[in-house]
Amino acid sequence: MTEKPATLRPIHYLGNKAKFLSPIVSGVVELTPSGRSILDLFAGSGVVSREFARHRPVVSVDIQAYSATLAGALCAPRAYGRSTRQRIAARAREWLDDVTPKVADLLEYEAAVSKSALSAPERFARLVEEGSLTSLVATDEDLARAKMSAEPQLASARAMLTSYYGGVYFSYAQALELDALLAAIRHQHEAPAEATLVAAVLGTASDLVSTVGSHFAQPSRLRDKSGAVKATVAARVLRARSNSALELFDRWLQRYASLDPAGYPCTTTTADFRAVLDTLDASVGAIYADPPYTRDHYSRFYHVLETIALGDDPGVSLAPGTSVPSRGLYRAQRHQSPFSIRSEVVGAFDSIFVAAKRQRLPLVLSYSPQGGGTKARPETRLMTIEGLVNRAEGFFTSVTVHPIAASSHSRLNRTEYNGELPAHAEVLIVARP
Repeated sequence: MTEKPATLRPIHYLGNKAKFLSPIVSGVVELTPSGRSILDLFAGSGVVSREFARHRPVVSVDIQAYSATLAGALCAPRAYGRSTRQRIAARAREWLDDVTPKVADLLEYEAAVSKSALSAPERFARLVEEGSLTSLVATDEDLARAKMSAEPQLASARAMLTSYYGGVYFSYAQALELDALLAAIRHQHEAPAEATLVAAVLGTASDLVSTVGSHFAQPSRLRDKSGAVKATVAARVLRARSNSALELFDRWLQRYASLDPAGYPCTTTTADFRAVLDTLDASVGAIYADPPYTRDHYSRFYHVLETIALGDDPGVSLAPGTSVPSRGLYRAQRHQSPFSIRSEVVGAFDSIFVAAKRQRLPLVLSYSPQGGGTKARPETRLMTIEGLVNRAEGFFTSVTVHPIAASSHSRLNRTEYNGELPAHAEVLIVARP
């Protein structure tokens, strides 16, 4: 009999904790009395929430809706058998059979440009740069005409992913398949589908995206500083666009089916951490907090996944001082974390410390030490470990630091932003009342 995996990594995620779950979980569980729950205050991908829920009840909190979807699917996965998966795929293909002919010009343009991408890469680069239907303008007149023709058809079909992100983060064909899957599982803002189904779409989109690191901060840059198209990058994007969303979705459903339920209840909450802290009660036994470490707002990296999780029309933010859509095609309303804003970070940590002190709760805080920095970004963290400990000591009777040996994180793609990592890239700050 094949042993079921303990967990899985549901999306490509910065600051992923999968490599050092054991010290985090053992440290927090030890501090949590039996029968009381763990508050996972910045749940992210949900991986840590699932591991906590193998030992204690969990309240999994994040301001981003995709986090609640992933935590719900990881903690209480639903197994969909082959016949059910086949019915979902059939519904998706029916949707595609209806919509695809209506946007044939767009798909034919993409196929022709992709076929000649390596020998004549300029048009392919423009497709990636100008493919979103958030603007119907394009340097290539054929692309502009194809977008103009497809726009009302996609709007009628509520194909939000294709309209916003097709051609840019995914091929149009892949984006249509993602929209078809959302239609097949009947997921929309007004009537969300079951968490495992939506989580499988999130995993599919995370695997499909044609960017370095499989994040959504910005589309791939196909040009060098002189404006010439980089053949190696174009080839990588082309390879990513050869994958099928329908096939990947089926694999994701099978992965979730292979998971056992976590064992204890996992309540998911999409809310600002301060609102949750204001309503703490005696059911909570300990707080685990893994807030952002840098000036990079996480909402930049996962806004496409947020749109999938919400099933809404996201709108698009504009590039500063222009009427042009932002290069990353960010949602019109995008969360800005106080932990990534220098003027707000101290107050944000104090909010956690005050709440923990008020309820006399132990707090385990994950943080990453200040690295050596770079010329472009001399300070890699908005708070130092020493500064956090000194601040925490004003609220708790005992504050200790526990390095996690040999830990490391996914790093941003631009090397000038990546300073030398310290020997311990992750520490646990344990504060006791």
